[in-house]
Amino acid sequence: MLTIYNGVIIGLLILMVVLVASNKVSRWIIGVILLVVLLLTGTTTINDVVEFVDWDVLGLILGMGIFTVLLEESGLMELTARFIRTRIGSPETIVFWIILLAGLVSIILENVTVVLLFAPIAYRLSKKLGINPVPVIIGIALSSNMAGSATMIGDPPAIITAGYFNLAFMDFIWYHGRPSMFFLTLIPMIVSCYVYSKITSKQEKYYDKPSEIIRENIWHGLDKLFIYEAILFLSIKITLLSIRHLIHIPLTLAALVGVGGLSLTRIIGHHDIESVKKAFRKGVDLDIIIFLIGVFVLSGAFAKHGLAAAVAESILSISSDNLFIVTSLLIWLSVAISAVMDNTPYVVTMLPIVKYIALGLHVDPVVVAWALLVGATLGGSITYIGASANLVAVKILEKKGYRVTFGEFIKRSLPFNLVNVLLGWFLYTLFWIIY
Repeated sequence: MLTIYNGVIIGLLILMVVLVASNKVSRWIIGVILLVVLLLTGTTTINDVVEFVDWDVLGLILGMGIFTVLLEESGLMELTARFIRTRIGSPETIVFWIILLAGLVSIILENVTVVLLFAPIAYRLSKKLGINPVPVIIGIALSSNMAGSATMIGDPPAIITAGYFNLAFMDFIWYHGRPSMFFLTLIPMIVSCYVYSKITSKQEKYYDKPSEIIRENIWHGLDKLFIYEAILFLSIKITLLSIRHLIHIPLTLAALVGVGGLSLTRIIGHHDIESVKKAFRKGVDLDIIIFLIGVFVLSGAFAKHGLAAAVAESILSISSDNLFIVTSLLIWLSVAISAVMDNTPYVVTMLPIVKYIALGLHVDPVVVAWALLVGATLGGSITYIGASANLVAVKILEKKGYRVTFGEFIKRSLPFNLVNVLLGWFLYTLFWIIY
């Protein structure tokens, strides 16, 4: 039966989707609206807020934000991009490798940061080779969105899912004897990048362009020691996340060791206070933290008042309790919703539903969660309003004098997304339904 509280929750869900899709209201304001309305209407209490918010996940997200800026400051990504452009001359091959590299880097860095790092490099390469930078920079955005859930530190949806089900780093690579998100996202990404570069080559006639390998010292102007230190503390953080079940440490502590260790090394060993200041200034994103607090509480209220169970029962009844049909519905529903809505609030809202579906099917909830993440991750780039990285790429191109319309973006993104979603769906079915 629909209660007043359920009406409030449904109304706030619709409002959240509209505000997020419009991209005209700051995320922190949306989070505050959700929190205030839920509290004032009595839908949730202060105790509920404390219980529903996954503070450990927020700590990891905050730590990853700071560490991402430190990695950017170290020059590690610039070094990798230089390595590629000094060894490849064919424009088509450069397009493939630069967008694939962006996707691989997004495993450890936030997607928008990856676009901001790679777009200037791609633009300079495009101008030097005499090719259109639009498909290259759009390709970077598309691939960076795909690998976000390959590991538990790539994107907020993956981090949140890991926290919700108490997963370790290695669970995203191999879970209960089967390949998991690492393979379900990376294999489709590699194939999609290849198909995209081939299609782009024909559309832009790259084969008419001369091949030229750009000669330069890839280490010029870079701090080797800073790069080595960044790699070291990134490795330590990943190791801690991999064995945290064995040594019983929270997610936040693993992030703190990485950020604290690299920060202290720069300050004490090199007196590099500016890099650390910049990392904390740019990396502490209170906008996403406040927004997620509101979304966590809304998601908790969604489960508390029985809506998650009701949605789960509807899905189960439609699918006749068939795991293949349930997970297929979940994948394609996630693709459709993530095309027009940021996948972070969507995943937070859906996790309680996933839990109830798993109970109804008597299966491990993580198996159903992988379907949720596959659809939300692989299908979130069909439009440029579905992911922040896409919007940033479009804005960068506009500043360079290249206007990308809504329809043009879909025209370029659709083949990429169809390939990765179909392949991801096939691999998920193969590994987790048939196998």
